Amino acid sequence: MPSERVYCHKVFHKLDTNLTNISYNSFYNFGLTAKLRKRKCKCMKGITKRGIAITLIGILVSRAQFLSMDPIAVAYFAAAYVEKTTRPFLLIGVIFGSATVLPMVEAIKYTFVIILLTIIGNLIENRNKNKSIPLPVFSVIAALVTAGISISKYLLNYSTKEQLFYIALEAVLIICLTLVFSRPIKFLLYGELGQAMDNEQLISMSLLAGLVIYGMPDIGGIEFSLFKTTIFFLILLMGYKYGSGAGAVSGVVCGIVMGLQDYMREDLLPIVALMCCLGIVVGMFREVGRFATAIAYVVSIVGASYLYEEFLMTTTQIGAIVSSVILFLFLPSSMMRRIQGRTERKSDMQFVEQNIQHMTRQKLHGFAESFQKLSGTFHTLSDRRTSLSRQEVDTIFDELSDRLCKDCSNCNTCWKNDFYDTYKATFTILNSVEQNGYICEADVPVAFANRCINLNEFLAETNRSLEIAKVNLNWTNRMAESREAIAGQLGEVAKIIDEFSNDLSDTIAVNSNEEQQIINQLKLNHIQVKQISIMERRNKRQDIYVVARTSKGRCITTKETAIIIGNAIGKKVKPNEGSKNIIAKDYENYVFVEDTAFKTLTGVAKVPRVGESVSGDNFSIMNLDTGDMIMTLSDGMGSGKLACEESESVVELLEQLIDAGFKEESAIKLINSILVSRAESQMFSTVDMSILNLYTGICDFIKIGASTTFIKRDNWVESICSTTLPVGMFSNVDFDGVSKKLYDGDFIVMVTDGVLDCIGVEDKEGELGNIIMSVKSRNPQDIAQQILARAMEYSDNQAIDDMTVLVAGVWKKY
Repeated sequence: MPSERVYCHKVFHKLDTNLTNISYNSFYNFGLTAKLRKRKCKCMKGITKRGIAITLIGILVSRAQFLSMDPIAVAYFAAAYVEKTTRPFLLIGVIFGSATVLPMVEAIKYTFVIILLTIIGNLIENRNKNKSIPLPVFSVIAALVTAGISISKYLLNYSTKEQLFYIALEAVLIICLTLVFSRPIKFLLYGELGQAMDNEQLISMSLLAGLVIYGMPDIGGIEFSLFKTTIFFLILLMGYKYGSGAGAVSGVVCGIVMGLQDYMREDLLPIVALMCCLGIVVGMFREVGRFATAIAYVVSIVGASYLYEEFLMTTTQIGAIVSSVILFLFLPSSMMRRIQGRTERKSDMQFVEQNIQHMTRQKLHGFAESFQKLSGTFHTLSDRRTSLSRQEVDTIFDELSDRLCKDCSNCNTCWKNDFYDTYKATFTILNSVEQNGYICEADVPVAFANRCINLNEFLAETNRSLEIAKVNLNWTNRMAESREAIAGQLGEVAKIIDEFSNDLSDTIAVNSNEEQQIINQLKLNHIQVKQISIMERRNKRQDIYVVARTSKGRCITTKETAIIIGNAIGKKVKPNEGSKNIIAKDYENYVFVEDTAFKTLTGVAKVPRVGESVSGDNFSIMNLDTGDMIMTLSDGMGSGKLACEESESVVELLEQLIDAGFKEESAIKLINSILVSRAESQMFSTVDMSILNLYTGICDFIKIGASTTFIKRDNWVESICSTTLPVGMFSNVDFDGVSKKLYDGDFIVMVTDGVLDCIGVEDKEGELGNIIMSVKSRNPQDIAQQILARAMEYSDNQAIDDMTVLVAGVWKKY
């Protein structure tokens, strides 16, 4: 049993028994969450019901005595006592059970042992502030107490030395059985209904079940036996629900119990072997259903009766087999669901995953806020100026006066005798500099010009200092532009991190009903599923992750498997890109995704400008796992190799950023900031994007300085124009965006400005629309080539600029 649930119930019990001493601060110190606190009443209710069941089991187990000894009752009481569940009822039940089978003297002995253990246990817990007693310690205490009382009885009765051996044997059995019983008791108290058991739990649970059957009074008559009915039903149930291993263990235990009930018959081993084989048979047939398993079980018993004479079919045995099979077949489906529930602690795992998801989301939000603050800091440092400030001009003149006037022979005349006139002249010169950005002789007052003996040198130094200041101002503005670009980049990174954190919460696990339907359908088609998980994203699209293999040497393709899965959940499904084509005989990972409603075919035609060997246009076609098909067309300013490199870098960056999960607008802004920071080369590029969602048929068009895009429908052509400038010109990029619904048979036609420039009419867009409408072909490649050829006819088949036509046809799949 997972320690977390055990810990949960122990804490709840401690809260109930010491509520006055434990504050809510202590409650938080136990590490319990608000969700678990809300489930307190429900958990306590479950413990009470299960505690009653533990008491009833204790009554039957205590009846399993041998040689007038009952170490099983003491061991069971000790193991259950540690769990602090319905102790008064447990004490009464164990005493009552042992008293119904033991002689009076022995019954009194074990009653005294159990009462004494209760007193010792309470004393230890009170001394340790109600902490639970360690199970190994309490098992040793139980053994010592029992041995001590038995030795006292031995001394009083002057028994034989052989009794000392039995006393020692009983003490060892108490220690061992206490540890063994602890596992099934914890499982019964805290395990989920239907939870699978590990090997230790399975063996110990089977042993406990066998002891319960052994202690069960055989109620019945000539044609019915409760004892045998329970044995046959237990083997059938355990083998069917938990497999051949559980069936074999249950068969062995039940075989031994049958032998013990028949007073240690000499042919015990064959009976045990037969019962073990029955459990294995049930486990082998459990995949084909309850009815077929029951038939195989009955046939196996009938066959065993013919092979082994001591296993003959008596009237009582036939009645027990028939009643156990009927009980098995008519077991309520609700109870069957509990027994065959998932082996994983799914609810707890989901709770843990939600906490981890929440922590991750909070961390990502923190990162996003940090990047956003950095972006704001850089924005405050990115203010640009168009002219020198008055303070900067004053500083320039102060430096000139120190450098030129200080050693001038006329310095005292200007700055002492005629200080007012000199200051007034300087003020006039400063105003002229602020207005014109430079100074000439005409801007100098006449009185100052006549008085200054170094006027020409003064004017030259002043203008030189002003030019230096302008250069510094220009570099300061470039630094501001770079800071603004960095601020934009940091802001976009913050946005993508925040969007990713939201995507974490938008991906949820689907309920297990669909998973079970898929498993069942695949099993019918000879595909064994080891693990399966269905994840639903915020667009309601489901991704199905399967670990599977084929059985019986079958060869099944993933496309065939996708059809089976689609029929199971009522949706069109396809193998994910990169998934294997064949389901192998060994377990492999496979991913299936919902199929799109639309499919596309694309075509492209391009020609470079006359005299150029390389076109400055570049394009890209991407199919994302989100179901989006993105067409990108970029026209580098100018032509030739440099324009090609510029547009190529834009297209490649867009591909990388979008593939990494960036939104289209964020990717464009990041690219623009990069181009702005290296704009000395004056190389700019247009960006034309068509983003088609193949699930809905909605197409988003994003245009930045790009030429017109056309949508060819059945009987008309729709145009989408742009009035924005290319990326890389300004720090704040502006783009046009519009969304259109596409239908079966529509075509998207994207062109660069070279195609429109070839058409020598005033309404270029209208004329190109007529050309597109006149093309009758349904092949995107033919359409692109015909449009390019018809456009070049307007310029005598000479490409006056780089020309590219990109066409995509859209069709419904189903």
